[in-house]
Amino acid sequence: MKIVFSGSTSDTGNRVLRKLVEKFGSDALTCLIRPTSDTRYVEQLQVRTVTGDVTQPETLKQILNPSVRYLDMTHPKHYHKSLEAVVNSGIERAYFVTTTGIFSKYNQFSQIYKDNEAKIKASGIVYTILRPSMIYGSMQDKNMHRLIQFLDRYPVFPLFGAGKSLMQPVYGEDLADGIVAAINQSTTEYQEYNLAGPTPISYEEIVNTILFKLQRQVLKINVNTKLAGTVTKWVHRFPGFPITEEQVLRLQEDKTFEIFKSRKDLGFNPRSFYEGIGLEIEEMRSLGVIR
Repeated sequence: MKIVFSGSTSDTGNRVLRKLVEKFGSDALTCLIRPTSDTRYVEQLQVRTVTGDVTQPETLKQILNPSVRYLDMTHPKHYHKSLEAVVNSGIERAYFVTTTGIFSKYNQFSQIYKDNEAKIKASGIVYTILRPSMIYGSMQDKNMHRLIQFLDRYPVFPLFGAGKSLMQPVYGEDLADGIVAAINQSTTEYQEYNLAGPTPISYEEIVNTILFKLQRQVLKINVNTKLAGTVTKWVHRFPGFPITEEQVLRLQEDKTFEIFKSRKDLGFNPRSFYEGIGLEIEEMRSLGVIR
């Protein structure tokens, strides 16, 4: 099996690349990498690299042909461009890692994901669509990592909507296992899989779990969601505040996903948030990022 991989330099991409090398060998892989990306980990694994960018389909076409499989883990908003290169190259098998954000009721955030998934399905290629939820579990994690740092530093934290909205974050290593399993199995043709944590958890419970692991107490202030926009603008004065305006809006909707199909077809077995966030906090402590 020969695999062309776009998006290997992200944290999850690194994890997937390592597991693909372990399973298929470094000679089986070619990575398309932007000129500005850090290639050290890819080079350490002795994987061939080609400079290019999926937003410039011509650079991708040069390494695609009908005999390879294509894995795209770049940003889903660009998939209509990489799809153009895939279709024109005659590739029969491709895997696109999109996002569970496709299910958001806020169209300004989800519509482009919906449109690009529809284009993948209508393209004529044999596809597999893999949808991660919020990813956590590393130093490159921009969500839980920031939340941990904020809770470690400040004595007060706002809970929008009393923190009752549900989430289902997925640990990065578990996500990588699910992606590689999909590539390794022929039964994933024309299938879609949600790759999320084992069970939904409220945002308040996420905060409480982190505080328990940090052995910290903070004053939690419930904030009405109607005031969320105003409050967000104010609290952004605090360095490293972990919630963006988009996230505030999406905290008003539950983000829960069915993963039974992923468990059944891929052997997907994500760890609990309690276990996963504990591992992330241990790493941050060992590196001196938090107390």
